[in-house]
Amino acid sequence: MKGSRLGVIAFLAVMTNGSSLLGMGQGSAGSVARSIECNHSIAHNIQTAKALGLLVGNSPLKERAGFLGPFQVDCSALGMCSVLA
Repeated sequence: MKGSRLGVIAFLAVMTNGSSLLGMGQGSAGSVARSIECNHSIAHNIQTAKALGLLVGNSPLKERAGFLGPFQVDCSALGMCSVLA
């Protein structure tokens, strides 16, 4: 029983990596994983490029913050609106 399990594991190891051991790396498990990763990366980059293409020509939104700059004064807080106007 132990010999047959070892034989099955050896067969599966040779089947998945045998082509790379023989010099034909296109059929190995590692090359399949690399090609899947490469296809995913290409698809992600295409999707990002399309999303950025939609933003070209549109100016970014400028939000009006409640913070006044260092040289701006809120005259209503000082009670001097008539003097500063």
